[in-house]
Amino acid sequence: MLKQRYMEAKAFGEKDPKSYLILEPGRYVNYMECFPRNSEESLNFSYEEDRFFAEDSYELDPRINNRDIKLVFYPFELDDKNLKPLFTYTYHFNEDKRAEADSKLDAKTSDMLLALNQTFPNLYDIFKKRYKQTKSVGEDLLKVGSQKPIFEAHVKSNDACPCGSGKKYKKCCANKLN
Repeated sequence: MLKQRYMEAKAFGEKDPKSYLILEPGRYVNYMECFPRNSEESLNFSYEEDRFFAEDSYELDPRINNRDIKLVFYPFELDDKNLKPLFTYTYHFNEDKRAEADSKLDAKTSDMLLALNQTFPNLYDIFKKRYKQTKSVGEDLLKVGSQKPIFEAHVKSNDACPCGSGKKYKKCCANKLN
């Protein structure tokens, strides 16, 4: 699967087709980017006579226990190459966190999320399955790919970088993280 994704990225002319193979803390990857052949599982829905779709992104790194999903909502327009997102939303598996986030939404955003949930009554199960699939990809990448190190302790800017490069932290991985 990873080789297939690399070949597709190269064919589409991506500048760095291996960039998706790097595990970075806080980096979310679109589900369809990991599993392009699962297009029948796209999150298309209708709201007030218009069609929309949502892209769901997950943090691949299995070392990070992040159980949030980033959703980006778009109008469903086939001809538009410069499609702008309508809004983003963080879906929390924790119901209390999700309820707290939902209480801060405006009426239209809340109604669009409701329309998505009505179109996919098993949305929680879909996200749970996709979460497990993407974490599995992350585990595979840990075994074979390159990854950025995760630093447990606070590193001072003038200390040696924990990645082992021999450079100062501020001249090495601090730049990559910021």
